[in-house]
Amino acid sequence: MSDFARTEEILKEGVTSGALPGISYAVGRGDEVYLKGALGYRQINPTPLKNEESTLFDLASLSKLTATTMVALKMMEEGRLGLFDELPTFFDHCGNYGGVTVKQLMNHTSGLTPHIALDKYSPSPDKAVETILDTKPLCAPGEEVYYSCMGYITLGKILEKIGGAPLDVLAKKYVFDPLGMKTACYNPTAENVAATEFCEYRGEGHYIKGQVHDGNAWYLGGVSGNAGVFASIDDMIAFASMLSKRGKTKDGVYLNPRTFSLAVTNYTPGRREARGLGFQLKGDRYFPGGGMMSEGSYGHTGFTGTSLFVDAETGVYGIFLSNSVHLGRNNREESYRIRRMFFGSLINEYFRK
Repeated sequence: MSDFARTEEILKEGVTSGALPGISYAVGRGDEVYLKGALGYRQINPTPLKNEESTLFDLASLSKLTATTMVALKMMEEGRLGLFDELPTFFDHCGNYGGVTVKQLMNHTSGLTPHIALDKYSPSPDKAVETILDTKPLCAPGEEVYYSCMGYITLGKILEKIGGAPLDVLAKKYVFDPLGMKTACYNPTAENVAATEFCEYRGEGHYIKGQVHDGNAWYLGGVSGNAGVFASIDDMIAFASMLSKRGKTKDGVYLNPRTFSLAVTNYTPGRREARGLGFQLKGDRYFPGGGMMSEGSYGHTGFTGTSLFVDAETGVYGIFLSNSVHLGRNNREESYRIRRMFFGSLINEYFRK
């Protein structure tokens, strides 16, 4: 019997109960993988298709960590981007946010609203940042945490200006290729992609498959700082292994120790959420990874049903890739409970291992 038998059983129960259409999952530490598998269906409607370990999942906001944050951290190491660079360094028009820094975009204290529908308010995709920066701030820069996709769309555009290339090209160069994430991509062309939600307005109504679920990322052509990455469980194992080793890989150093330490520092103690540079951290408030992980544990979630967290004390990680929105975005509380149980169980079983 697996050392993580109960952890796996929790996921099987989640699929058989109908809370999760399908899930690909892994538990590991460093270069060791203790548990890996794929359960359920990558698509139920309109035709059932089995989930496989090769299935690509829409990472949704987990893309913020997997791509945008890593590109930003690598550019900082190159001396091309600074945490205290302000928006006028990159944009002629900064609207109401001229004093906002890169650091504040990354730890979600810019004051930018969490969401606006760019297809309704922006005259064109190339005017998206101007539209975002003309919105009314929710607070003064640095004052409070408002988790903001708009902030990360803005950060993605900064990276494209610095790198002289679209974000998907930068992500391949700085993240996917160096870490051996062989199938990770934006706008996938493969067939084995998990379907997400039914959508009535993208042409004739259909279940979204192979297109990014997030409406703003879709409006921006599928390549955006807030969402758009698709990846398999093996891709995410390669990424999680690096996070588990705090920036190291089998071949050397991906992020230097100082960079990694800065990234997982809690810059927002006592505020609405514990936030590092792109990382969601476990502090003294609600944490999607449940209660068993140690303080300072780090990772991210995605709206489609994805998540990855690393325990700060042990380095043990869990990866949870699901398409829970496939049957609708409402009434997903059971899937969130299963997620918390998964991360809690893997910590318990790690210590019993």
